[in-house]
Amino acid sequence: MSTRTLGAFVALAAIAFSACSVGGDGASGGTGGTITGDWQLSSYAASGSLADVPTGVTVTAAFAAGRINGTSGCNQYFGSYTTDGAKITISETGGTMMACPGPSMAVEQAYLANLGKAATYTATSTDLTMYASDGMTILKYASTPVVPITTGTFHVTALNNGSGGVVSVAQGVDLTATFGTDGTVSGFSGCNTFNGPYTLSGDSIKIGPIATTKKACAADAMTTESQYLAALASSTTVELAPTTLGLRDASGATQVQFVRRSS
Repeated sequence: MSTRTLGAFVALAAIAFSACSVGGDGASGGTGGTITGDWQLSSYAASGSLADVPTGVTVTAAFAAGRINGTSGCNQYFGSYTTDGAKITISETGGTMMACPGPSMAVEQAYLANLGKAATYTATSTDLTMYASDGMTILKYASTPVVPITTGTFHVTALNNGSGGVVSVAQGVDLTATFGTDGTVSGFSGCNTFNGPYTLSGDSIKIGPIATTKKACAADAMTTESQYLAALASSTTVELAPTTLGLRDASGATQVQFVRRSS
């Protein structure tokens, strides 16, 4: 995965928003409801009709406190949302820039385009449906259970470079974090392994102080490691979804984006 800035993703998403047509089934629009929670996409508008998400492709959305994040089929994404009754606006969308094989990229492009067109919604305890401004159904989700932060290993997809930018992790680099039930976080930071304490209360987190091994590596690996460890130490807020984890600092700036894997 090449290193690219968040701005490149936003530009790509903006192109997708303007190019993709709205599909639908003639629905009359949303009625609102509680959108907060974790959702997995089941179908989306494409080529004038609703298509089921293909087997092997996962698209998720976690809504909380005006923020949305999740997996868009290939990459991890995040953004802002506002609701007013049944109205919804999703904006400031960004994310990673990885290329994936198979249908993942096509699903992702259509999904991001539909997010940008969402105007109203209907939410129940088990289902979430979004509609375009003309009332056509464009996204349908099912609720998913919250998975504890202590389940599985998280792999970094993007991190704050310390200069105000969020960059994708270079191809072949696997930065990790495993949050133990004993309050210890450990992983690989680009050159060395690390460990340290963490505390979690609701969506608030404190990580560190962090200790590492003392191996020396190439300059680019050491730079990545320094950025990753600094981002972990700066993190104060958790955005947890079934397959992703986002960490933000006290100002709301993204520090680290992860995808969860079982090992």
